[in-house]
Amino acid sequence: MRAICSAKTLGLWLAALLLMVALTAAGGAFAQTAPGRGGANGGGDTNGGGRAASPAAPSISGGGGAVHTNNDPASCDVGLMLPEPPRFGDAADAVKDMSEATQAYIRNCNCATQLCIADALDQYAQALAEVAPRLPPHLQNAAGIVATAAARARVARTKKDAVRALQDAIAAIHKDIDLVKAEDPDNSGATRGGDFVAATLTVASLALEKGGGL
Repeated sequence: MRAICSAKTLGLWLAALLLMVALTAAGGAFAQTAPGRGGANGGGDTNGGGRAASPAAPSISGGGGAVHTNNDPASCDVGLMLPEPPRFGDAADAVKDMSEATQAYIRNCNCATQLCIADALDQYAQALAEVAPRLPPHLQNAAGIVATAAARARVARTKKDAVRALQDAIAAIHKDIDLVKAEDPDNSGATRGGDFVAATLTVASLALEKGGGL
């Protein structure tokens, strides 16, 4: 009778031990799959609810890539900045872009002295020279006309002489425009490049006339 009781007691102890082992194993598995802590987003956080945190969006305000225009006073300190002329496409569109940038610099950056105008027109002429071969033949010397005007304005002894140099350049561009029209009267867009150059020289002439000085 005592042997039977001992066997029953031993069986109960073994069953209890097995139940404890099973509960311990189940608890460990639950801890590994539970939401909240234990993820992989810095210290184990999964951003709540068991979902992994979304990657951070890329920044669009990184340094070194700022673009200034000549409407921005900060860009006036570094001088005229012209867009790089494209190697292909309509040359008149390229002349338009560089002309508008030059005009904006003269107007917005108080460029009204002989030296400032001459420097701006020199840079403008260099940019024009890159697209000149794609302009109509009679307008391909536009860069040379602008460069000559800049050189004359730079060394002019008086403001009147400097203004005259720019006006002579405007007259030369208009003469070339007339030659293009005479050669191809049906192509109204052929003179666009020359029109932009003449407009830029006019802006420079007016700024120098109103401002003046070396």
